[in-house]
Order: sequence, then structure tokens, then C-alpha cells
Amino acid sequence: TSLPSEYGIGCFSQSAYDFIDWLKDAGQSYWQILPLCPTGFGDSPYQSFSTFAGNPYMISLKELIKDNLLTKEECDCVDFGDNQSYIDYKKQYENRFLLLEKAYTRSNITDDADYNNFLTENDYWLDDYAIFMALKYKFNQKVWNEWQNDIRTRNQESLKKYREELRYDIELWKFIQYKFYQQWNNIKAYANKKNISIIGDL
Repeated sequence: TSLPSEYGIGCFSQSAYDFIDWLKDAGQSYWQILPLCPTGFGDSPYQSFSTFAGNPYMISLKELIKDNLLTKEECDCVDFGDNQSYIDYKKQYENRFLLLEKAYTRSNITDDADYNNFLTENDYWLDDYAIFMALKYKFNQKVWNEWQNDIRTRNQESLKKYREELRYDIELWKFIQYKFYQQWNNIKAYANKKNISIIGDL
């Protein structure tokens, strides 16, 4: 997130590839990173809503423009803050998800074979994560133990009801994760091709 970006936060953009090239040219072998999971309270990756999910802020909007899911004009007109050395997480939260949703509505993603493979390969966590996030927004970001009792206790009839009611939102969260992992895997493959290993912080 510290990499240069014109959209308010470092992400899986050209800056990441350039940094890998710089590491290679400098004779380095490792890129040590913080967790890539979504940031939670205090904008910290150590208080995340998921161990498996990726941080939507890291999705490169420029890549979505290349995919014809967004336009440059749409991204350029969004206020992500005017201080290049400071991440305005409030503005990221308020604006980036609107762009990601716009990309989703244009994606025809259910016809994408790679996307459907991603759903199958990640069904052990993705379904639960997507409905959790959809419910969290429905209940105005309240902590899960303050939700209505039926869904808080995972009543099966209630889960079925909410899966129907929140179908669009659930699929949106799955799409967001697909784009994260698609871009992340490209970055990781590029780093490994340059003999740069990416390691965690522990």
C-alpha cells in the first residue's frame, strides 16, 4: 500500500511490477510484505474479517480499465485524497467500492470459465465470507453478535432467506475476491519469474 499510485493507495498496479524489477536489479531475493487480507478496525490487516480474503483496496483500477470494466474518466473524477504521502482510508472506503461494483455490473462474470473455477476451488471459505460481508453491510456494519438472533446463530432457514435476499451483494463480494486473486497471482508469478520470493512478516 506504500507504492506510488494515482488512486490513493498502493495496489497491484505497474508500480508493483516496477518495484520487483528494482529489487532484482538491486540483487535482492525477498520482498517482505504485511498481510494482504482486508483491513478491519483501525485499518489494520491484523483485525481482518477473513484469513483467506484479499484486500479490495489492492485491486488495480488501471487493470479494470484495461479489462474495459471501468473508464479512466470514471476513476479520475473520484476523490481519493490530495496528499500523495498519505492514504485517506475514509475516502477509499466511500469511493473504491462504488467503482468495484460498477465493474461488477459490466463484467458478465458468470460466463467466465476462470471465474467459475475460482468459485469451485475456493468454496471452502468464499461462500461464508461473501454472505458475511453482505450481511455486515445490511446490518449497517454492526458487529456480528449484534445482528438479529436468527442469522447470528446461523439458523438454516434464515441463511436460505438471506442468500436469496442478498444474492446480488453476495455475488459482488465473490467478484471482488476473484479480481483480487487474479491480479495478486499475476504479481506473484512475475516476482517468482524474477527469482524474488515474497514472504510474510512473521
